[in-house]
Formats: sequence, structure tokens, C-alpha cells
Amino acid sequence: MDSIKTFKRYLKNDELISKLKNEKLFQDKLLPDIESGKVFPAIRNDVIDFYYYNSLLFEYDGEFKTHPKFAFVPEKYGKHYVTDGKKVGNVTDFYNGYENIKERAKLYTSVEAIGVHYICKNGNLLSNKDYIALDIEVAFEKIKNEPEGTLNYFENTEKEKKLKDQNRIDVLLYSIKEKQLLFVEAKHYTNGEIWSNGTPKVVNQVKRYNEIIKMKNDEILKSYQKYVENLNDLFKDELENPLPMPEKIYPECGLIIFGFDQSQKDNRLTSNKEKLISNNIRVYTIGNEKSIKSSTLYKEIIDSVK
Repeated sequence: MDSIKTFKRYLKNDELISKLKNEKLFQDKLLPDIESGKVFPAIRNDVIDFYYYNSLLFEYDGEFKTHPKFAFVPEKYGKHYVTDGKKVGNVTDFYNGYENIKERAKLYTSVEAIGVHYICKNGNLLSNKDYIALDIEVAFEKIKNEPEGTLNYFENTEKEKKLKDQNRIDVLLYSIKEKQLLFVEAKHYTNGEIWSNGTPKVVNQVKRYNEIIKMKNDEILKSYQKYVENLNDLFKDELENPLPMPEKIYPECGLIIFGFDQSQKDNRLTSNKEKLISNNIRVYTIGNEKSIKSSTLYKEIIDSVK
């Protein structure tokens, strides 16, 4: 396996949290949406990200930033399409344009991202006391070996971007009682990677994740212990009790498949699920993504391979 960069997912800048908590955008807009599960907060390497339907709504590194495709929208939407020659403009500031930025961000989400959104919403760290969604989009980046400025460097940088996308696990669950972390990959029923007459691509994908988890276990655990410290600091006024430090990582990544009806489940999906299990993939299936419970997902993944 290619060498993976040191895994860091926490804040070294202790002042960033106190600065964020004094931001009006955080106090009035983001925090209520975090409490309701609409927005998901995630700690990065000295950056705090906020996701809406799994789209990166804002990142905060001392100031708020968002993607131009979310911000360059009219302050007010009319009943009709924009007419040629009419001013379309952009939001004047994030605070007043907050709802419009959210609306735009949701337009760019995918069917799988919607499933991740509901996993996070139903595993909200501020309302769920047992099994929470701790993180999403957990990326493991490959080390570049080429000198900067060389042709190979730029070619490998493009390859790195593709590899980073490949080594990006969708969800990290946390069992508070067991103090254990569990990674989960999410796939919609229509995703071709779960289907094959031979071995589906997702099998090798999950096995690659298992190798990374094994190889980087101590690093990942230490990083998420600091991550939890950051969350306890950020939400100490909202949490009934501080989150305990994680003590272990479940050694295998799970797979959740969702977005199917009863007929699809009874026919094609049932046999394919058996194929995945025969390849030692821990898989949980559920039709309606809105019904995903973090506790059920956690338990079913661990108990799925007999």
C-alpha cells in the first residue's frame, strides 16, 4: 500500500474555538441548526467545517469562507426565472444570506450525501447520548515523493486528488458507552460499485480502508481524542455531559446501502448482500435513508458477518 500522510484532525490553535463562539453567524445561525441536526460541525487540521446535506457550507479558520457557487446568489428569490438583463447579484454578507447559501449548498448534494446527512442528523452529538456521528469525509492522503515544480509532481498531484477521493470514508460513528469508533462507507442502491457478476468494486474499497485503519490505528485514535477535546470545548454549554475520550477503533469499516424499495430488496439486493457478506464485508441495508438510526447502524454493522 502507498504511504499515507500523518493523520491529523484537530485544532492546535486553542483560540480558534473561543473566537468562533463569539461570531454572530455562529451564535444566531449555525448553532441552532447544529442543535436541530440540520448542520454538521467537523474539526479539521486547524479548521472547523460546517456541512449542510453533506455540502461544505462554511469553513472557519478565523473567518468564515464558503464556495463562490453558494455565495453568488440573489438575496431574494422571486417567483420566476431570472430574465436576461436583470440583476442577479450576490448575497451582501453571510449572516443575512445564510438561508440562501444553505439553499444553494443543498442543490449540489448527491443521493449518497443525503443519506450521510440523515445518519448525522439522527446521530446528532448534541441530542444523542449513545451513538453519535463524530465525523464525515474522513480523508487519508498519500505522501508525494516528487520534488515540487517537476512534471511528475504535477502529474502525481492530480493522481493524489483522485486517490484522496478514493481514500475518503463517509462516516465515523462513536459508541459513547463502549468508547469505540466505527468507520462506515455509504452507498446508494443505484451506485454501480456495489454491483458485479464477480467481485463488486466496493469490496476492494472497504478492504483498502481496513488496511489503512490497521496501519494508522494509533495515529487515528490519538487524533480523535484531541478531536473530542475540541468538541467538548466548543459545545461545553450545549452538552449535558462532556463526551468521553475514545479508547479503541473497530478494526473493520462497515458498509451501509440505502435508497431501495421492497421489490428491489426482495430480488436483486438480497442476493448481492449475501455476496458482500461472503467477502467478509460488514453490511447493513435500509430502504429509507431518513429512518437510519445511528444506534441500529452501529450494531448491525458489527453483528452483520456471522
